[in-house]
Amino acid sequence: MGRFLFILCSLLSGVSGISGDYNELILRKIGEMPSGGVFARYEKGLPEGQRFDALYNTVVDLATAVKPGFGGGLVVSPEKASRYSFCSSATYLLFCDVVSELQRQKVVSSSRELSRSLSAVGDKTEVIHGRMDGVGIFGHWNADGPGTAVLFQRLRLGRNFSSFEQARPGDFLKIFWNESIGKGESGHLVVFLEMSESHDAVKVWSSNLSNEDGSSGYGSMWVSRDRIERALFSRLESPANLVDWLSFTEAERTSEYLVRIRETGSTGEEMRAVTGAEN
Repeated sequence: MGRFLFILCSLLSGVSGISGDYNELILRKIGEMPSGGVFARYEKGLPEGQRFDALYNTVVDLATAVKPGFGGGLVVSPEKASRYSFCSSATYLLFCDVVSELQRQKVVSSSRELSRSLSAVGDKTEVIHGRMDGVGIFGHWNADGPGTAVLFQRLRLGRNFSSFEQARPGDFLKIFWNESIGKGESGHLVVFLEMSESHDAVKVWSSNLSNEDGSSGYGSMWVSRDRIERALFSRLESPANLVDWLSFTEAERTSEYLVRIRETGSTGEEMRAVTGAEN
């Protein structure tokens, strides 16, 4: 009976829709990510032709670090993206490294087409100027607004929710610094690590302007909860469903919502409806 149950569980682990606990793997992979570097942003003080350079370099380095391998699965080389980063590039590098590990474990399909879709970061100029927001997998992840949560909802990768009390280390978290969603938004994409004892601050990992060790770039920092206008968590539960991307038509690989809200903005009610967010 024990052998039968072991075989059954092994078979089920590769079935689309089966949920698991992947937060521990996410936390372990954070330990393998780069440390420090340059937090890429628009540099108003530089000559006009150089103000976007760090942002452009981030996109180029991310594309270099995430590639399909000879066997079809992703090959992720975090050290190739160690110099420049911003929040969505850092968390996407982490996400792809997790996916690569799950492909090796045969939890996620090692389809070359899926790996190509994951590694298709896009043209640096198109990405940085928002013209790829909502287009492709990284275009979802990198979009203004709830891009990661939209991707999780559309591919059934896991649940989205807004309650800090339900958060667990290893959850992805979109922080909104102001009330705007999409147009006019100020936000930050991170991984939740822990809550302070008094519950008035959260520790997060990402690419940050200022980390707790004084560095910038890859690292962790504490954020006072009174700075956070909105929070949207995404917990990876069913990564096998990434393969559903291959059944999307070309049109379906673009989120009309994420494209639109760059111009129109979104309400909290609409965001919750689109992402299926709880609480």
